[in-house]
Amino acid sequence: MKLTALSLTLAAVTLAQTPEKKAAFDVAAIRMSQQDDGQDVDSDQGLFRAHNLTAKRLISLAYTIDMSQVLGGPKWLDSDRYDINAKIPAEFAQQTGTRLPEMIESLLADRFQLSVHREPREVSGFALVTVKKGPKMSPARPEETGPGMHSNGRHLTATGVTMEALARRLAREAGGPVIDRTGLAGRFDFELDWTPERLAAAVDTPADGPPSIFTALQDQLGLKLESSKIPVSAVVVDKAEKPTTD
Repeated sequence: MKLTALSLTLAAVTLAQTPEKKAAFDVAAIRMSQQDDGQDVDSDQGLFRAHNLTAKRLISLAYTIDMSQVLGGPKWLDSDRYDINAKIPAEFAQQTGTRLPEMIESLLADRFQLSVHREPREVSGFALVTVKKGPKMSPARPEETGPGMHSNGRHLTATGVTMEALARRLAREAGGPVIDRTGLAGRFDFELDWTPERLAAAVDTPADGPPSIFTALQDQLGLKLESSKIPVSAVVVDKAEKPTTD
């Protein structure tokens, strides 16, 4: 059959309009957590594992937001905890870093019957600002190949990092969203040592150990976190049902 120029054009338009396949796990097992021994999330060798996570935490992972930006929904979203073992499709194995949130979103829609919408809101959070004496960080070296942050949960090594990126990372430790209001442009190198809040409350924590994240920022980097209302794009839960567990 002879293809005309018009038919070729229409075929090209049809292909261009074909939506990208939505990423989803091949199979997923969901169980209620039996032990309250901390939370853990890991993806490796084609598998996604989540231990002792609430549905609200899963929603925050799916939409890459802080949990304080997840609003509405039933109370069990923030109380029931789940263990999840899921298989990542081979076609997405090389894209796990970028497609994993989409897979979790698909899981929530399928197994939790989750539906949401976004709204602009103001939530309680923190503003990252400089202290009066100024920052104590070194500008990134020109020969550095790219930005990077490596942390074990109590020590952070940053190379060529912007203050906006640091603010996003600090949200995990501060317990709420953080916005950059330092006014510092460019990229910086620094190290930061602190004691996470959950460890600071432990009886056997050495008194001379690293300080809290709030004190560490001031003493080591010349920065501080101030309580502030933060404009965010909140995810509002319209519907959610408890999943059938395996």
